[in-house]
Amino acid sequence: MASNPYVKSLIWLLSLGGVGYALLKITEPSEAKLQEIRKSTPVSSLTEQEKQKILFLRKLKQAAEEKPVYLAKKD
Repeated sequence: MASNPYVKSLIWLLSLGGVGYALLKITEPSEAKLQEIRKSTPVSSLTEQEKQKILFLRKLKQAAEEKPVYLAKKD
C-alpha cells in the first residue's frame, strides 16, 4: 500500500500541511505582544507614506468588520 505513489503523495501532503499549520500557530504573536509593539512605535516618527498605509489598513479592517453596504436596508 505504501508503494503506491498516490498514497505516498497524500501522506506527504498531509504531514507537511500539518507541520506548516503547527508552525503557523506556534509563531502567532499574542494580542498583548501586538499591543506592546503598537504602543512602542511613536506615530510622530512615521513618514507620510507610512501614515497613509496605516490609515488605509484601518479603513480596510473597519470595512471587513462592518455589515456590507449592499446588505444595509434603506430607511
